[in-house]
Amino acid sequence: MRSAITEIDPLLALQHVQPMDAVMASVESPRRFNTDLITAFALSALLLAITGIYAVVAFSVSLRTQEIAIRMALGAQRTGIARLVLASGARLALLGCGLGVLGSLAVSRLVRSFLFGVSATDPVIYASGVLIMLLMALLASALPATRAASADPIDALRSI
Repeated sequence: MRSAITEIDPLLALQHVQPMDAVMASVESPRRFNTDLITAFALSALLLAITGIYAVVAFSVSLRTQEIAIRMALGAQRTGIARLVLASGARLALLGCGLGVLGSLAVSRLVRSFLFGVSATDPVIYASGVLIMLLMALLASALPATRAASADPIDALRSI
């Protein structure tokens, strides 16, 4: 780099010559680190939320085994049972998303300094976050719903 500049003007005094990419990277590195840290915490929070929803829904299904067996013995379809379990997971996720949106609106001034090109209260970002959480909650509820729908009502009723 220095040799290219000295070919143009050999009398020019240069020190600490760096490409603009390196200068911009050093300026933006603290902000990038903060963004990466927040992303890691957000992904951890999403994983914890999904695990929690799965655990609560699976526990609820295990407690309601006899109820589900009675429903199936009275003619409930397996899809209806699965829908019932998925709806309970969706209700949990909606409650959590509502509380999360309220909490994030409360701390939006703190987050504002970390954001690029988006406001701290952007409705598209909030809607996409809620949508991702709802989809993940339905995915987490799918395994307990399949287990509940595939339960044998005779075995469950015998255990009463």
